[in-house]
Amino acid sequence: MFAIKITPDKKKPDIWFLLRDTTDYVVYCWNIREEAEEFMKKLDFDNCEITEDIPTGAIRRFNERRDAQKLEREKND
Repeated sequence: MFAIKITPDKKKPDIWFLLRDTTDYVVYCWNIREEAEEFMKKLDFDNCEITEDIPTGAIRRFNERRDAQKLEREKND
């Protein structure tokens, strides 16, 4: 899995965060690197990069949200 790592200040590279959804704060993740890179281009921010270093808790929350969304779509179909 891939995520977007954002470093808000070039002078402090040790301070960073992973891009999250603003409503439920779940980290955005992609299975395909090219899709993450395409989304990163839309951000138009120089201090970001693609990373595979995603905490297991963040991956778990992403998977839970994805599975809940799948169930909701199936329920509505």
